[in-house]
Amino acid sequence: MTITKLLSPFRTIKIIVLTAVLFSIPFKQAQAQSLIKGKIIYEKDGKPAAFASVKLINQNTGAVSDASGNFLLNLHHVKQSDTLLISSVGYEDLRLPVQKAAQLSEFKLQESQKMMESVVIRSFHKEEIAGAKSEVVGYYRSWNANNTRGEIGRTFLPGHKEYQVAKVRFKVYNTYDTCIIRLHIREVNNGEPGRELLQDSVVQVINKSPIADKPYEFDLNKYNVILSQKNIFVSFEVLEGAKSDNTVRSLSFVGSEEGNYFYKSGDSDSWHSSNDYTIYMKLLLKYDD
Repeated sequence: MTITKLLSPFRTIKIIVLTAVLFSIPFKQAQAQSLIKGKIIYEKDGKPAAFASVKLINQNTGAVSDASGNFLLNLHHVKQSDTLLISSVGYEDLRLPVQKAAQLSEFKLQESQKMMESVVIRSFHKEEIAGAKSEVVGYYRSWNANNTRGEIGRTFLPGHKEYQVAKVRFKVYNTYDTCIIRLHIREVNNGEPGRELLQDSVVQVINKSPIADKPYEFDLNKYNVILSQKNIFVSFEVLEGAKSDNTVRSLSFVGSEEGNYFYKSGDSDSWHSSNDYTIYMKLLLKYDD
């Protein structure tokens, strides 16, 4: 097995465990450090928004809400003009001036108008696997786990008029105690990733896994992801890594088959492509034609 060093703009992961309390000092034009916390809920039903992303616009420092919608965020070099961004797949982004956000304890997300179409439940009778041909793992690609909202993935051509994405399988090498990965399925516009197609925030918590050959799956059957796009872009976003000590940890996507992958370092960055990546990715598709 060959282990390569990082070959992309991503650095070896160094996680800062985020701990925070409410703002306790007057807000000034610029501060060395400020702290904020709160609970994120969905306005429609009041349920907690689990694993929503929280960050300052144009800064990489961020946090992720827990299963109960609570978050803690440590902000550095905050200015009065800074804006807090809270986002979750299928919901409108919430943008608030940091000074106002510091006075709130609850944050409500509204459902995206694009996602409020009626859902039709149907069954498919045929199945096929698309993606990686080899189970061999030989290369490691380190990834930033500090909630930058960066993504990495590849394009699939299902070849069916209508189909259901039932499962997405992948392999990682993870030395964090836990790491949260979010799945994205996007349209492809002019060869590049486009609009999000998932209506739900689909995440998986990965425990420490120093064995790269172990496969993980996003099971999408309960989400009823039925699509008709000729090609789709499937990607992973690493939300957060947690550790109990100060040792250096990392999370790496692994595989052995080269292909054309797209990636971006942060949510505001442009997409880039590379033929050097070897990420193991498989889709289980259901169809009838």
